[in-house]
Amino acid sequence: MHIAQCLAGMAFSNALLGISQSLAHKTGAIFHIPHGCSNIIYLPYIIQWNRTVSEKTYAEIARYIRLSGNNDKELYDSYVEFIRDFNRKLIIPLSLKEYGIKEDNFKSNLQRISENAEKDACTGSNSRETKAADFEKTLTAIYYGNDIDF
Repeated sequence: MHIAQCLAGMAFSNALLGISQSLAHKTGAIFHIPHGCSNIIYLPYIIQWNRTVSEKTYAEIARYIRLSGNNDKELYDSYVEFIRDFNRKLIIPLSLKEYGIKEDNFKSNLQRISENAEKDACTGSNSRETKAADFEKTLTAIYYGNDIDF
C-alpha cells in the first residue's frame, strides 16, 4: 500500500487534479476535514461547476459504467446522482453543513478559503476557469447542499 500510495502521489503531482483538490486543500486546513472525505463531498458539486465545459466527458463516463440516460444531459445527471448515491451508501455527508461545520465558522472563512483556492496549484488544471468569486459561490452551494447551475 505504501508503494501504491507513493506512486499515486507522484502521478497527482505531475497531472494536478482540479478544483475539488484545491478546495480540499484549503478547507482541510481550516475545518480539519480529512482530505479524502472533503474530496468526495465536493465531487458532485465540482462536476456540476464544470458542466459547461465537460458535460460530454462526464456523459462518456456514465455510458461506460452503464448508467441510464438517452442523451448527454441525462447521462451527466445520472452520473452526478450516482456519486451522491455512493456517498449516501457510505454514510458520507452531502454538504459541509451536514458534515458539522458551523455556519458562522463557514461564513467567516469563506472569502479567505476562496482566495487561497484560486491560488492553489490544482486550480490551473481544472477544465473550467475558476476565480475566487466562483469558489465562493461553489463553496456556498457545497455548504448548504444546493445544486450548482451557474
